[in-house]
Amino acid sequence: MLKILRYFLILLYMAITFLIGIMICIVRPNNTNNLYLCAKILAFKPFSILGIDFEKRNVEQLANLGPAVYMSNHQNNLDMLPGAACIQPRTVLLGKTEVKWIPIFGQFFWLSGNIFIDRHHPEKAKLSMQKVTKKILEKGISVWLMPEGTRSRGRGLLPFKKGGFITAVEAQVPIVPIVYCSYTNKIDFAKWKSGKIIGKALSPIPTKGLTLSDVPALMDTTYNAMKTTLDSLDQEMV
Repeated sequence: MLKILRYFLILLYMAITFLIGIMICIVRPNNTNNLYLCAKILAFKPFSILGIDFEKRNVEQLANLGPAVYMSNHQNNLDMLPGAACIQPRTVLLGKTEVKWIPIFGQFFWLSGNIFIDRHHPEKAKLSMQKVTKKILEKGISVWLMPEGTRSRGRGLLPFKKGGFITAVEAQVPIVPIVYCSYTNKIDFAKWKSGKIIGKALSPIPTKGLTLSDVPALMDTTYNAMKTTLDSLDQEMV
């Protein structure tokens, strides 16, 4: 019964939040902080509703960092909530084209200036990533993406796709890894205290002076840093 009530309340809360987000985007079109404002609303109550103890670490070090490419691990749809709690001002998201068809959320995602990528068509995906680079350079914004490209669903940290790394190098902005402990199948919404999630921001990885030939090494460095942190957080949660 508790689980069903939580599902109902969280869906209602999210629907209201995204409707508010749509109105904010209509009133303040093209404002680069629309997503950030709505994310703060989204992250305000859901952890309490779901009985999750969420702890974020080192996120305060990201204040005034400037344009960057944020990369987080991708486990399931719940990632939206810790992501909303950690997102920084003047940041947009990179999402799959399928997202635009989700009622209310899809319209909000589009209106808040996020960027769609068609992973089924490599040429279109490449153009989308070029658009990301252009936005970073021209508007001085940051972009948040999930380099695994798909939900891991408890399989650990999956191999990375290189698009986000190419963007970071071409824009000459740092990569900021943000790692969430493994929580798939470890949170029980039927319990009053359903579980805990820890999110940790790592030190920015610079790309100044790097070229496209450095992308493979940059991917390895980022992957290893995130994997080491994930293992450490998971061990802490045992």
